[in-house]
Amino acid sequence: MKRNALVVIVVMCSLLAPAQRKTVEDDPHWREHTVQNAFDEVSVGMYYSWTEKWLARMGDGAAPEVMKCLSAKPLTKQNIETALTLVKMSFGFPRLIRHDQDRTPTNTLAFLDYLDKQSSDADVRLKIDSVRDELRARPPAMEPKKNSNN
Repeated sequence: MKRNALVVIVVMCSLLAPAQRKTVEDDPHWREHTVQNAFDEVSVGMYYSWTEKWLARMGDGAAPEVMKCLSAKPLTKQNIETALTLVKMSFGFPRLIRHDQDRTPTNTLAFLDYLDKQSSDADVRLKIDSVRDELRARPPAMEPKKNSNN
């Protein structure tokens, strides 16, 4: 009797465990930490492929976090260029973007407009225009990659 009850409990627990599986992206601070780490890595000229992969999953969701990072730093040419690199990385692989709403660069275009107004450097403004044009020229939102082992 005890053995049957134990078997039932083990089977039920093993069936419920996958349903409760959480991903890193379920952490409410995941985006903030990912972007902050990426900003730090890119600003020194070196980043890891994992950083690129995690940013590529964010799409438009990265823009508010990049804005937070940038607002905590002086608005220098290097920091703006780092922010532009993060924006490009966040849309680098559109099929990896997890959420439908993040496939359209709404926040990102507003962020680029903000940067454009804040910058007085002609070279930086050309780079901002280039990134903006790239995002606008993108094809319509694509379906996410079906493989969950990204």
